[in-house]
Order: sequence, then structure tokens, then C-alpha cells
Amino acid sequence: MRSIKYFGAAFVLLALAYCKSTKTNTSSASNNTAEETKMPAVSFTPSEKQLQIAQTRWPNTTADELSQGYSIYTTNCNKCHVLYNITEFGEKKWIHEISDMAPKAELNKEQTAKLTKHILSFREANAKPKTN
Repeated sequence: MRSIKYFGAAFVLLALAYCKSTKTNTSSASNNTAEETKMPAVSFTPSEKQLQIAQTRWPNTTADELSQGYSIYTTNCNKCHVLYNITEFGEKKWIHEISDMAPKAELNKEQTAKLTKHILSFREANAKPKTN
């Protein structure tokens, strides 16, 4: 039984180490197999509705901040797990997840704020209307 516990702990540590080393790709044009490059971020322009929601909630928010929040979401959050459909979770759940995951993703306060603004404003702008 004790060996199972050690195996489980070793597996978790190995998974964490692997997680930190993934999401880079090797340049196929280079003969140097150790050369790694980060995947490029996809361009994102927030909708007028999303920008309006963000500016109502956080005055002086810019479209660029929301775009940077999107970039953080698509390039940092998927290093260890899939990207979730933002509209599937409520605001409280997202605030909890961002608070919990930002330190693990090594996001600073500015990055965390941009991510939060993007997630919450995108969610509100794209939420499906509730039906009775």
C-alpha cells in the first residue's frame, strides 16, 4: 500500500513537471532540436457590447486590455488544461478559478486584472438568455 502512495506522489510530480514543459513547439526549419518557440497568440477584437460592459464595470477599460486578457487566456490557461467555454460558468466560479489559478500560471496583478476583465465581460456579453 505504501508503494502505491509513493507511486501516486511521483506521478503527480512528473505530471506537474511535464505541464511546465509543454505547449512549445520545436522549429522544424531548424536543425537544432533544442530550439523551442512559443505558439503565436491569435488576434482578438472584443465586440462593442463586451467593451461597453467592461467600461461600465471598470471605467477606462480599453479594447486593447480585453484583447490582452484574451491572449493571456489562450496562451497561459491552456498550458495545463483545456480552454473552457467562458459562458458555461457563472461569475462566482470564474472569480474563484482565476484567483486559484493565476498564481499557478505565474500571472502578475496586471495580467490577472486583464484576464478577469476579459473573462467576465465576454461571459456577460455572450451569455445565453435564460428561458422560463
